[in-house]
Amino acid sequence: MDPLSGLPLAHRYIPADRKDSNLLIIMHGLGDRMESFFDFPRLLLGSKISYLFLNAPDAYVVGWKWYDLDGQQEAGLKKSRTLLDQTLDALVHHGYSHEQIVLSGFSQGAVVSLYTGIRRKKPVAGIGALSGYLFGGLDDASNESRSTPIFMTHGLYDDVLPFDRSQMHSEDLSKAGYKLDFRDYPMGHEICQEEMQDFAQWLSAICL
Repeated sequence: MDPLSGLPLAHRYIPADRKDSNLLIIMHGLGDRMESFFDFPRLLLGSKISYLFLNAPDAYVVGWKWYDLDGQQEAGLKKSRTLLDQTLDALVHHGYSHEQIVLSGFSQGAVVSLYTGIRRKKPVAGIGALSGYLFGGLDDASNESRSTPIFMTHGLYDDVLPFDRSQMHSEDLSKAGYKLDFRDYPMGHEICQEEMQDFAQWLSAICL
């Protein structure tokens, strides 16, 4: 039986040892699926927090996608934001508070995390954006969200999503008042061990 019934997206839930622990939502990148990130608990905080892995809503050539590319991002991002907001509402129904939930993702999942998180009237505990960027700027950011801690990372040699854009967006977020922690790593469009160690340390500071 699914302990989190009623969620609008395919998912896998791994509960923490304690019921009052924080929850980390993890969203994959383009053409991938949630199973690729099932090692995150081992790499992050283990059973000290809960984990919710989400599959994107739409099929891609291989795997799934959160939104289309080539100038069609906004429609898909709005759809994914709605589904993610519905997921958060369902989690509240299951006993979580917004202040216990951290949004995170890699690549497209990072973009969705930022796009959704900065627009929320009820802020989440934090946003972890790994190798992503801020789509749509800050015009629609809620005042309530500006207290949200944000952990952003990017590879210096990323040939899929440019490093300079991510760095510029991190500076925009910081100037807007967000509690931003931006890290870069000598890697491409990928995830590295040092990044996971830094992410775990950041999560520990806001969750434990």
